[in-house]
Amino acid sequence: MKYLAVTLAAFLPGLAWLVHFFRCDRYEPEPVRLVARTFLIGMLVAMALGTVYSGLDYPWGPYMWAAVIFAPLVEEPAKFLVVRWTVYGNKNFNEPLDGIIYGVSAALGFAAVENVGYVAGGWFGASPVSGLLTLISRTVVSVPGHALFSSWWGAALGYSKGRKPAYQVLLVSLGLLASMVFHGAFNWLASNELLGGLAFLAFLAVLWRITWVKLVKPAMKASPFRPATDEPSV
Repeated sequence: MKYLAVTLAAFLPGLAWLVHFFRCDRYEPEPVRLVARTFLIGMLVAMALGTVYSGLDYPWGPYMWAAVIFAPLVEEPAKFLVVRWTVYGNKNFNEPLDGIIYGVSAALGFAAVENVGYVAGGWFGASPVSGLLTLISRTVVSVPGHALFSSWWGAALGYSKGRKPAYQVLLVSLGLLASMVFHGAFNWLASNELLGGLAFLAFLAVLWRITWVKLVKPAMKASPFRPATDEPSV
């Protein structure tokens, strides 16, 4: 029972953040079944990568290199392919914000599984206090962080659909690059207590701001389903 409770507590933040982002899609909400399926496939990808990781030495040398380079290079394209191969061609994927919603769904499914591993490892491997602190910190930092990283390639998918192939390739490549850079910077700052950790918190605050102002709100405004008199308030 204790193992189930810890697993559930670690899993729920991913669902809570998914609801938060899903509520932004108010003009033509995506079908819940598609969002849930994308979340589920993101979970399966995390499980698969976790199995692969457990059997490999870090291919980029020390832990820091693995966290800063290897993880973003593998995880962001993996989450991207979840959306590109499963829901991108669906008729419901029909506005820029949809790319962000499905990108966030895949990312949060991935993050939910990852969170269970970290929290359970802290709780049962060290102490309940360690597990609780891990749960709190990851709930407000790492879990939504995955959603922010993947919003960039998600927005690129949303804006590029229906455009010329060359434009699609360029925009999606830039979106993936941005997500990997942000992911790598996040991991690097999280592993280094620069200015007592203030540099990491400042980075996270700026990332939230630019993602919301430069991606989410413009995507809402660009929705063909938005009433002319409505102004996004997120």
